[in-house]
This record gives sequence, structure tokens and C-alpha cells, in this order.
Amino acid sequence: MRKVSLLIIACFTTICTACTTSELTTEPVDVAVGESRLPLSVIGTWRGVIPCADCPGINYNLSLNENNTFEETMVYQDRDAAPFTRSGSWRIYNGMLELSGSDTVHTRFDLSTAGELYMLDQQGKRITTNLADRYKLYKDNLTAEDNTTLWNERRKLGIDFVATGNEPGWALEIDLEKGIYFKTLPSETIAIDTDVLQPQVKGKTTTYYSTKDGEELIVELTEQPCEDNMSGKVSPYTVRVTAKGIEFNGCGLYLNTTPEKE
Repeated sequence: MRKVSLLIIACFTTICTACTTSELTTEPVDVAVGESRLPLSVIGTWRGVIPCADCPGINYNLSLNENNTFEETMVYQDRDAAPFTRSGSWRIYNGMLELSGSDTVHTRFDLSTAGELYMLDQQGKRITTNLADRYKLYKDNLTAEDNTTLWNERRKLGIDFVATGNEPGWALEIDLEKGIYFKTLPSETIAIDTDVLQPQVKGKTTTYYSTKDGEELIVELTEQPCEDNMSGKVSPYTVRVTAKGIEFNGCGLYLNTTPEKE
């Protein structure tokens, strides 16, 4: 039997007044960084879903480049609005990552936890509201690195996409050449193995629809950061599966190159 595990998401706000939550309370934080931490560890793309006062959340993407420049994008969920983008330079000092844009706003992150960027307030202090744990970003490659052995095994078998969900538990694997396999966990109350049909692509969502022996399977992959509600980790895709009329929600990622959309 095929086995899958999964992954990942969380956090940021304050640089955009349109998405501020209730008044923030903060406390000092020791952001000293050990000598072993290298600036190169922050270079790459970081993602999270941060709180929003009047929408489900904000998809936050941050790219940190080797030449100390950054690009920042925020997309409001369930809102017909253009993404908010910003660029500028970044630096590390006193254990913090600081972003400086042309708008003079300085966004700061705590670097004390490996693999995470924890957003601080404008005074460089931790946010202490009940949403404090949502102010985190995770590096893109953390998803694959967390499960290196497992993902390498699946790649060797030709698996292109994996996803999992909780309550109830389920697992999904897509081999673009051979088929789609979905099952509930730990007991396989539902187990469907179908061919891969030509997907429908609309915006950022790719949908696979299939029936086999009267069993219907609909798989929707949306390129939108997704937070695992048990591990708190982030995956690049939000996944919805409808099997035998029952809807399952979870997170996923491509193990191989993401197919080009038409």
C-alpha cells in the first residue's frame, strides 16, 4: 500500500493597516543569534497565512535574495482585490531580520528559531495576542526537507504530487502518468484508485474529475499556502477532495516539477 505523510503553514500582519487585527500587546524578546547561524540560511522564499480583520486570512510570500533585496506579496483571501506588493532591501542585525522598503516601513522578524521567521512589532518585540502563533513564516524547502527520505522514495516511484488531511485522516498521491490514489486513514474506509484524466484549470486551481466502478473522485489543487491544522506547518497547495460525496480538506505539494498551466 502506498503511504504518505504531510505538512505545513502560519503568519504575519501590521505592515498593512487594512489588515490590522485587534490592538496588539507585546513583550520583550531575546533575539540574540548564535555564532553558527549564517545569513545564507534566510535566503530563499518564505510563506505563511497571516491574520486579517475582515477576511479569512492573508497569503504572505517573502523572497529574500542573495543581493540583500526582497520582494513581498500579500493576497487577501476571499476578496476581489489586487495583491499588495512591496520590494526593498534586507539586513540582519541584533538577531533580527529587517526589511526596509521605499515606503519607510521596517518589518522585523525574530531569527531565534531555526526554520522559522517570527514577525515582531515595530519595537522589535513579540506579539502576544491570541493569534501570536500565526505570525510565522516557513521556508519553502522546509516542506521537502522535513520528509526527505519519504519524498525521495515517492519520487523514485514516479509520484508527482502528495497531500494529506486530518479529522478524518486521509492521504492522496498523484502519478501524472499512471493515476490518482486516495484513501482515508488509518482504516481505509474509502480507497479509490483511478486513472488521471485531463484536468480543468481555472485561475490557480487545477481540478481532476474521475469515476471508476461508480465511485466518483474530484480532486482540486489550489496554489495557495495551506496550514496543517495539527502540525502547524505550511504547504504551497490547498487541497480539496470529494470522494463518494464526502468532502476532505488538507494540504499538499508537488514532489516533481509543477505542471505548466495552459
